[in-house]
Amino acid sequence: MVSESWRDLRPETAISGEISGTTRYIDIFQVRQLHTLQRPMTETAYEMAFLVSSQVMELYFGLLCHELGRARREVLADDVPAALRTLRRTVAHLRALEATWESYADMTPSDWNPIKAQLGKGEASSVHSYMYRHLAFLLGQKSREMLEPHRSTPLIHQGLEDALSAPSLYDEVLALLQRRGLPLPDSAVHRDFADPYVAQPEVEAAWAQVYHDESLTDLRELGEALTQVADRFNRWKQVHLTVTMRTFGDKPGYYHTPAVGWLQNSLNQTVFPELWSARTTM
Repeated sequence: MVSESWRDLRPETAISGEISGTTRYIDIFQVRQLHTLQRPMTETAYEMAFLVSSQVMELYFGLLCHELGRARREVLADDVPAALRTLRRTVAHLRALEATWESYADMTPSDWNPIKAQLGKGEASSVHSYMYRHLAFLLGQKSREMLEPHRSTPLIHQGLEDALSAPSLYDEVLALLQRRGLPLPDSAVHRDFADPYVAQPEVEAAWAQVYHDESLTDLRELGEALTQVADRFNRWKQVHLTVTMRTFGDKPGYYHTPAVGWLQNSLNQTVFPELWSARTTM
């Protein structure tokens, strides 16, 4: 096998800083550490692309949580212009996240099977991505059931439990609409945030009013920014489903659950539901 000299740094040496000589760029972006984080376990051509793309996705999940958490705080502070800027950045990040699938979108089952064999039977499933779960909770897709895969990691499990109980971005947006005088029922704003959000006709009517009332332009722009976030997030999930069908087929996934069926059900969970249903009456 040809030596990949750019990867010859031993991880423990790179991380401990024992190698002499560096540059500001290397230090700021922790380049040595980054290039020691990919550990291929097979000779499969696509494994390096799979590892790097998965790691990049994890970084983007963290970035999206950072941005959506910021947007939530800005909405809570009634700073709609700041929230709009943050959400527009978020849409750009989601476009980049979707593009990460391109590195192995044409992988076949024969390319994937050797990699899957090394991952084990359920032990290294994407369902264990706790940062993705944080992202889903921030977007309002709450599910106590999804804490279960993280029970063996107490700190992560506790963090997710806290995120489950916290208001989502959409919860804070609905509270903002109520503060601005829109007739939202208290059941939509003051509720147990750990429960899955259930769409309500009164909220749908409030969004229709936002889009019709010229004095609520900033809230209409907020609604459109949220719609773009939901759209791009759904596109990422759609490509996830397509790639899974292409590489995996309809074989069982995490602990014998139907992977394709689970992803299809996830696609049916609409983010910010009344922003979509209200368009029928606009």
